[in-house]
Parts: sequence; structure tokens; C-alpha cells
Amino acid sequence: MNDPDWPRDEYDCLVGPLLTLLAQGARAEEVARYLRKEIEEHFGLSPEHYNFMEVAQRVHRWFDHGWRTIGDPVSIFVALLDEGVDVWRPVLARPLDQGQFRIIGVEVDTEDENWQFPAGSIVKCEKKLFADGTSGMTAIEQIGEAG
Repeated sequence: MNDPDWPRDEYDCLVGPLLTLLAQGARAEEVARYLRKEIEEHFGLSPEHYNFMEVAQRVHRWFDHGWRTIGDPVSIFVALLDEGVDVWRPVLARPLDQGQFRIIGVEVDTEDENWQFPAGSIVKCEKKLFADGTSGMTAIEQIGEAG
């Protein structure tokens, strides 16, 4: 599909919550339970066709190899698209270097939100002063793909 707002994959909705679980130190059993619940309840698929523990262990190895060594999570803000006004979602991200962060995700349901940059993306951030007088680091440019 050529629509830039269309998900690249129907399973993209799993990325943010999975990264959040892993960043919080969830064990493979917890990741497997999450995957089973989503496959069964969200996607309506039969769980007997999947080895959730094996997938959870593979995801853990991937996370430990490529993500665990970067900085502790901090909050940054990502713009929500199609809101009619400026709306910023606070998200967890891991600092890299030179003002770059890897977006992890959030601990709330964001299924109905359209983020400017998806979970897993590497983004460049800059400080922004919000209308209420507070400030925060906001994602302004995607530097690297999710994953």
C-alpha cells in the first residue's frame, strides 16, 4: 500500500509495548504471556500455532544484544499526527549520542494514536518550550528505522 499513514505491517502495534516490557526488565515468561494475549485477543488467531516462549526468548536475545547497553530510559515527546492541534505524547527513549534517542514506547494503550515516529525509531531531538511554560526534548527528525 502506498499510503504513508498505513502501517508497514499489521504487527507494528506490538513493537512499542514489547520494547517497553523489555526495557522494564520483563522476563521471557511475561513477554510470552503478552504475545499470547495479543495474538489471541487482538488478532483473533489460534494460539496453538505459535511457540510464544521461543519467540519471547529470541526477542530477549535481540534486545540484550542491541539495546540493553545503551543509556537508561528518559522521557522525550513525539508529535501525534491528525489531532487538529499540536499534541505531544511523552514516550520512553534511550539516549544515544549527539542528541539522538531510540524510542522505546509507553505504558498505556496508544492503539488509536498516530505517532510522527514509531517505537524503535532513532530520532534527533531538540528542546522545546510548550504553551504551558514547561519544556522537554521533542523528536524532530527520524535518523534510523525502527528495529
